[in-house]
Amino acid sequence: MKKFPWFFSLLWLCILLIMLWAGFWQLGRAEEKSAINVKMAEAIFKQPVNTDDWEQLSAFDSVAVTGHYANTHFLLDNQIMDGQVGHFVYSAFKTTRGIWLLINRGWVADDQQDFNATGAQVALRGLVADWPRPGVQLGEQVLENQSIQHVTYLPQAQVHGLLKQRLCSVDVGRECAILPVVLKLDPAMEQGYHRKWQLPRMTADKHQAYAVQWFTMSLVLCLIYVVFLRKIYSS
Repeated sequence: MKKFPWFFSLLWLCILLIMLWAGFWQLGRAEEKSAINVKMAEAIFKQPVNTDDWEQLSAFDSVAVTGHYANTHFLLDNQIMDGQVGHFVYSAFKTTRGIWLLINRGWVADDQQDFNATGAQVALRGLVADWPRPGVQLGEQVLENQSIQHVTYLPQAQVHGLLKQRLCSVDVGRECAILPVVLKLDPAMEQGYHRKWQLPRMTADKHQAYAVQWFTMSLVLCLIYVVFLRKIYSS
């Protein structure tokens, strides 16, 4: 009777654990996507008051805020919409509670226009979104102290520093709160541009299907291991 090498058993166990982890990870992602679908279907607009309220929110939460725009805008370059290259317009917005955040007002092809939306107080609705991440980051992004500027990505620390420099000087004696999230402006809202916000590309059903595949492969791996053990110990 031959002994089955211990390192083969260890290797088999490691592979099995990785495959099981992948299956449960896919199930977790499926639950997240299901929760997003529920939030989108309910269309309940939350009204955060302070930074603590904002911290309780997550991506795809519907939010209603009141405040006013500042004449500070970032044009995120190289953004594709319907096969055409253009820009997403991010404008600084101050809520009535004195909290600053960026509003993604949508996509434009023409960057030679007036993006200023300052004036009377406005009520906005939109979707909470994570801070935009760069696809490919080539070198450092330099920000200028000006009202409109083109960027290839939005470095969060630098953007917050510039907003404090440009906008927080009017709030002398008050804490200048700048949120680490952005708000995607609802397509029905005015003072916006072309908006066709994408839901998560991979659905809950797709994640569940991948989970089934991983668990199936785990079962097959177990069967193969048992067959090899029987073959070795029976010889």
